[in-house]
Amino acid sequence: MSKSHKISLLLLVATILAGVPSCAPNPDSEQRSGSGQQASESLVHSSADAYAGIPRQQIQHAGTDVDFLWDPKDPLYGFNKYPLVARVQIESIEGGRTSSPMSEQPVFPQTFGKMTIREVYKGELNPGAQLVYSRVGGTVTYDEYWNSLNKEQQDKILQLNGGQKPTDSKYVQAKITDDIDVEVGKEYVALMLPQVSKDGSHSEYAITGYQYGLREVQGSGPESMILNNETGAWESISTMVKAPTRH
Repeated sequence: MSKSHKISLLLLVATILAGVPSCAPNPDSEQRSGSGQQASESLVHSSADAYAGIPRQQIQHAGTDVDFLWDPKDPLYGFNKYPLVARVQIESIEGGRTSSPMSEQPVFPQTFGKMTIREVYKGELNPGAQLVYSRVGGTVTYDEYWNSLNKEQQDKILQLNGGQKPTDSKYVQAKITDDIDVEVGKEYVALMLPQVSKDGSHSEYAITGYQYGLREVQGSGPESMILNNETGAWESISTMVKAPTRH
């Protein structure tokens, strides 16, 4: 998203609205103990990341702009706007989807998986709980992506491709322009909305706010630092959240 914090809405309006609820180098927090440990961690992350096995050359990237207002004058805008704010660790990426069990209708591609709550800054969450998260932006097969579009959107693509459905890529990574990718093993401060399916059989937490609502965090306690996804600078965690909720 541009620094003006307001972006014109382009292609995929209907599917975006259905799925949206409303970099300086990273400093090492600790030294790793050797190449063997690095290899082990890599295998763990790969096995927990459904995207890791998709060949990059088979992925078509689709950035989409969307109207999104953010008040740059209020550093705690996101904290005040959303009901749940927590430090979370991403345990897995279980895949991408274009149909949500929450809305039971097509959505702009989403990523979903499991996360662990590390610290609660706002709302009723329990540290240590492992929960299901979802987030706008994900990697899906091209057929899934195509079938999630309405006829008008499909026709626009056909017009740009000589009347033919594109076949050069097996997968599509669709995301909001300038948003960041969620990564397994990393900890983030996340702005969230609780969601429950219509029949009550499934619950999850939607991470909201795009690159403003998911910011990598390192360190511990009040000395923690969070990454500014626009400037690439590390900042005090107090620039985004208030003191944690006590349980």
